[in-house]
Amino acid sequence: MNLKVILLALVMFCFSCSHLGSGQYVQIRKGDSYTKLAKEFKVDKWVLEEANNKKSLKVGDWFFVPLERGLIGAKNMRMPASTVQYMASGRYIWPVPSSSRISSGFGRRWGRHHDGIDIPARNGAHIVSIDSGVVVYSGKEMGGYGNITVVAHKNGIFSVYAHASKNYTAKGQKVHKGQVIALVGSTGRSTGPHLHFEIRRNSKALNPKNFVSYKSK
Repeated sequence: MNLKVILLALVMFCFSCSHLGSGQYVQIRKGDSYTKLAKEFKVDKWVLEEANNKKSLKVGDWFFVPLERGLIGAKNMRMPASTVQYMASGRYIWPVPSSSRISSGFGRRWGRHHDGIDIPARNGAHIVSIDSGVVVYSGKEMGGYGNITVVAHKNGIFSVYAHASKNYTAKGQKVHKGQVIALVGSTGRSTGPHLHFEIRRNSKALNPKNFVSYKSK
């Protein structure tokens, strides 16, 4: 099954919704505490502590909020007021919060075109949706891509997340910016744990660095 063919078929996809649990990243603000965040996101305090290894909260750091059911309501969503480190500019956020490296760029590679970028990270690291949208594909039927998730965004933009060890979404599920949708892995044709990440307009591959917030360390 070919990714380009899949995307061509999905351009006219009709948005729908299902509910699966995962979570989202939020940026710590002045005055935040585990108690305050638990109340804000309606999650037990101990759940937040376990999910973040009881780390101390520092302004500007990224904090994981697990969600037991489906999507968080708009009134409870916290979008970052500013970006830090490699999340310095751009419309979409970086898809792997724990890693800012790129091991393979967009363009010619080994005599053929590489349609995305490769982001190395530890096995099991979180992969987040770069923006709100709807999952139009979640599975492993695309050969070398392994476990792959495709999210449709506005203006004909699709984001592609491949080689995951686990997918957390299902086709038709609405996701929001920063929501964890998969875990980094090495499934499919892969030489080690990393995210193969693509951005496409309709079916045409575009350089992700022109769209996502990126700044190398």
